[in-house]
Amino acid sequence: MIKLSIQEAEAPAWPSGVTAPSTSPFEIWTDHAGGVYAYGEVFGEECWMHVPGLASFRFTPHGNEVAATVAEGVSTAQVVDAYRRRILPMALHVSGREILHASAITSSAGVTAFCGPAFVGKSTIAFGLRRRGYTLWGDDALAVEVSNGGAHSLSLPFEIRLRRSAAEFFGLDTTPASAPGDDELPGILTAPLASICVLQRTDSGAAPVSVRRLPFAEAFAAILAHACWFTLRVSEGKRRLIDNYLDLAARTPIFQITFKPGLDNLPAVLDVIEQVLQSHQASGEGTERANGSE
Repeated sequence: MIKLSIQEAEAPAWPSGVTAPSTSPFEIWTDHAGGVYAYGEVFGEECWMHVPGLASFRFTPHGNEVAATVAEGVSTAQVVDAYRRRILPMALHVSGREILHASAITSSAGVTAFCGPAFVGKSTIAFGLRRRGYTLWGDDALAVEVSNGGAHSLSLPFEIRLRRSAAEFFGLDTTPASAPGDDELPGILTAPLASICVLQRTDSGAAPVSVRRLPFAEAFAAILAHACWFTLRVSEGKRRLIDNYLDLAARTPIFQITFKPGLDNLPAVLDVIEQVLQSHQASGEGTERANGSE
């Protein structure tokens, strides 16, 4: 795993007043509220992510370390949290892995990922399945290694974070609004990527939840919409990303889970997902089977 080193010094000056990525040499990451979370830039092989008011992080495609230059007065806990949730996934991406905005659990079949837009319920569904005996694998970011041998997911340290309403639904302490996760997995673990569920809320339709396996073209578009990357300004990196997601769409069963909103509907959603997992497991279907081969 890529390690974090921290030094307290005068942090490099991060950009200010940059609002439009198309007119800026910087990559810009925003949070759910639309505010700027971080800026990224590349100097040769050195990749930088600047988190204003916190730290500047430096990493390279072939290195095994993320070096953080920390602003004065910033706690180590804040830096480690940013590293785990934001920086480490980008460092893994530049080293050749793909990063999917997803939560995930494991079963005997391998890793099942849940991707979708913000606040669709990825963490809530993963935690609900944990309550049914599955193991949490990740939250918010899923690292995937794509090769001729198939797709495998790498474990990342994480803490699953639930919204207050979901925490209350599960009977958890809501201060802070997070749930204890499998934060420290022992060493670097890998597991086959068994399936991907693309989550979608709807207010229409009679059924509280429905499932559909996506054909290749729809599967590719659906998962690419939730891909994360450090930069696509380099054509080689863009080609790699497209090729890997084409490979994922061809090899990995991808399901669209459509459901009505509301925590009272969560048990029905979990029931359907468990049926998908059990059916997939019983069929013995591996990640080599193409999406469009049914």
